[in-house]
Amino acid sequence: MTYKYSNKIDSLTAILRKLNNMERVTTGSLALEMNVTERSIYRYLENLQAAGYPIYFDHDTKSYRFSENFKLTKSPVDNDLAQALDLSRHVVSSATVAIAVYRSNGECVMSNEAMGRLMGTPDRSVYGRNFRLFADWRESGLLSMAQEVLQSGEERSGDFKMVAAVGREIWFHCTMMSIVHGGECYLVVTAQNLSPRMKKELQVAKFFAAINQSVNLIMITDLQGTIRYVSEKIYELTGYTADEVVGQNPRMFKTEETKPTVHARLWSTISKGYEWNGELCNRRKDGSSYWEHMRVSPIFDADSVLTHYVAVKQDVTHQKELDEELYHYAILDHLTGAYNRRMLVKMGSRELSLAQRYERHMTLLLLDVDCLSRINHLYGHPAGDDVLRQVVLICHSGMRETDILARVEADCFALLLPDADQQGAYQVAERIRRQVASHSFRRPDATFSCTVSISGTLLSSHYVDLEQMLQVGHRLLHQQPVVFNRIVGIHG
Repeated sequence: MTYKYSNKIDSLTAILRKLNNMERVTTGSLALEMNVTERSIYRYLENLQAAGYPIYFDHDTKSYRFSENFKLTKSPVDNDLAQALDLSRHVVSSATVAIAVYRSNGECVMSNEAMGRLMGTPDRSVYGRNFRLFADWRESGLLSMAQEVLQSGEERSGDFKMVAAVGREIWFHCTMMSIVHGGECYLVVTAQNLSPRMKKELQVAKFFAAINQSVNLIMITDLQGTIRYVSEKIYELTGYTADEVVGQNPRMFKTEETKPTVHARLWSTISKGYEWNGELCNRRKDGSSYWEHMRVSPIFDADSVLTHYVAVKQDVTHQKELDEELYHYAILDHLTGAYNRRMLVKMGSRELSLAQRYERHMTLLLLDVDCLSRINHLYGHPAGDDVLRQVVLICHSGMRETDILARVEADCFALLLPDADQQGAYQVAERIRRQVASHSFRRPDATFSCTVSISGTLLSSHYVDLEQMLQVGHRLLHQQPVVFNRIVGIHG
C-alpha cells in the first residue's frame, strides 16, 4: 500500500487544515484520500482530540468538525503542531490521568479520554459543556475552587466526591490551575480516579469500626507474638491504651495463675496453623487480675503462608466468679464451709467402691453437737452458728487431705476416713472430742463450752453406698440420747 503522506504528522496536519476550512470530513473520505484504513483515521482523530483540539462528530452532517467559534490561531504546519502532537502522545500514554481545559466562561475546549471515562459520559467526551452549569460541580465544591483559581491565578487541589453522568458515585483528586494563552485565560483541570482506593478504604474503615464496636477485644500479632493491632476495647479490659500495647508481647498480661503448660500448648497449637480456645488469668495495668476466654486463629496470605495471629478475647471474670459461687453453693454448706450431704454421698460412694475393690479399710464418723438447741436458746442462734463453724475448724485441723468432712444435718457432721481401721478411727474421734470439750466459745456477753458425741461405722462388704453407712451411724449415735460427750462406739 502506498501512503499519500510521508509521515503521520503530515496526515494530522492535513486533517486539521480541512477542519479549519470547515470542509466535510468523514472517516471514509479521509481514508480514501490518504490511502489508509478507516481504523487509522479513527486513531488520528483520537490523537488530535487528546492533544486538545475540540473535534467532535456532528450527527446532523455525519461528519467531524471543530466546536463552534474555534479556529486555529497558527498555521497547523508550524513547529507548535509538532510539539502538540508530541504532547498528545504523552497524554495518551498517561490515560489514567484525566485532563480538561475550559475557557474562563466555562466552555470546555479540550478533554482527553480519561476525563470522559471518569465522568461517565456516554460518548466519553465533555467538549462544549459548560462547567458553570453543572449542578454536581456546584454541590461538590468544584465550582467554588474553579472560580477561586480563575480569580487568584493560584493552583488549588483537593479530594472530591460526586455522582457521574451514569449515576455512579465517584471519588477523585482534582488539581486546577489557570493559564493565559493568546490573551485569553483558561482553566486546566487534572483529575485522578480515587474510587477503587476509596472503596477499599471505606471497607477497611467499616471493618475496623465494626471491630471497635464489638463487645470482645480483638488483637493481632505477628509470628513472634509482637502486638500489631488492638481494638479500642483494650482500655476497658486492661487499663492500657492501644499505644501502650502495640509493639509489646502479650506476656505483659501474664500471671502466675495461668500454668506455663497452658501457654506452651497455646503456642504449639497456633504455630502449627491450628486454632486454640481456652481461658487465661491475666493482669490489668493496676495490678488486679481478670479472666478472659480467648480464641486464637492463624492468618494466612494468598499463598497459604502463615503471617499473623488474631485473638478474640472476652472478659469472663464475672462469669468465673458466678460459676465459682454456684459451684460452692452446690457442694458446700453455706454456714460452715464443709461439704453438704449430697456431695459427701457422691464422693464417699466413690471412695467406698475403691476401698471394696482393693480391700482397704474405711471408717465413717458421725459427730453430733450436744445440746445445740439449748445453746441457741441461752445465747442466741448466732452463738449456735459460731459453735458449728468452730467444730468444723477443729475437725479440719486434724484431718488428712484424703479425709472428707460434711454437714449432714443441722447439728450433725460426717467425717469419712479412707484407709482408717477401727483403732485409727477411734484415735481421730477421741482427739476431736477432747478438743471440742476443751474449747471456750466466747460471746460478747458470755463464755461457754460445748461437747460432741461421736459414732463410727466400719466399711464391710454388704454396704453398697455411703447412704447405708450414714443410716447405721445415725442409729448408733441415738441409742442413748441422754448421754453426751462420749464415743458411742465404732462398729462394723
